Amino acid sequence: MAVPASLITTLSFCLLTIVVLAAIVIGLRRAQASWAVLLLLAFLYLLLPAILAVAGVLDRYNPLPAPALLLILGLTILTINLVRSQLGAHTAAAVPVSLVILFQSFRLVVEALLHRLYREGIVPVQMTYQGRNWDILSGLTGLLLGLWLVSGRKVPRSIVLAWNVLGLALLVNIVAIAVLSTPVPFRQFPDPPPNLLPSTFPFVWLPSFLVQVALGSHLLIFRQLKSTSQ
Repeated sequence: MAVPASLITTLSFCLLTIVVLAAIVIGLRRAQASWAVLLLLAFLYLLLPAILAVAGVLDRYNPLPAPALLLILGLTILTINLVRSQLGAHTAAAVPVSLVILFQSFRLVVEALLHRLYREGIVPVQMTYQGRNWDILSGLTGLLLGLWLVSGRKVPRSIVLAWNVLGLALLVNIVAIAVLSTPVPFRQFPDPPPNLLPSTFPFVWLPSFLVQVALGSHLLIFRQLKSTSQ
């Protein structure tokens, strides 16, 4: 990263990561996940990316394949398979869909931090809500819909499904923009600065962990909706 993030931005990002991690641990423990499994997941999603970023292994984007993007692709495949696994089934049954949706409001904080990183000259404008990133809507509507559900009021299943589809689409949108903003040969957003978050500690945790949590939550909601419709 050519320009280091401010201390307050870095600490805020680390605090958010810790809070999200704590929520994930609580949810998976409710699903009877063992501590051995939790430690393995923490290693794969947090410790391993951190080690690789600090060691400079993820710094190369050209020529392809870029190690950072390979890591994120591998973790994304892992996330999808985890939700489809027995652990995903136990989690879908143990954690109410209302809490999963409400939990997605952490994306509001992510968007605020991305805006700070843009103001500090670290990420390009298209990765913020001032540009092409509208994922803030997922966090805001997730907060409102989650509170609606938690209050005990009946919410049509179609509304939850529509929200989940929209939220997943917005997540895919920003991930695509982020990838196309990295200094890879197929980069589509040439204006500086390039997106180097996937190879920079601690911000590598954004794609390696926080994005995976958002993706896994959406997939988990689809699984919960499918089970309630049967």
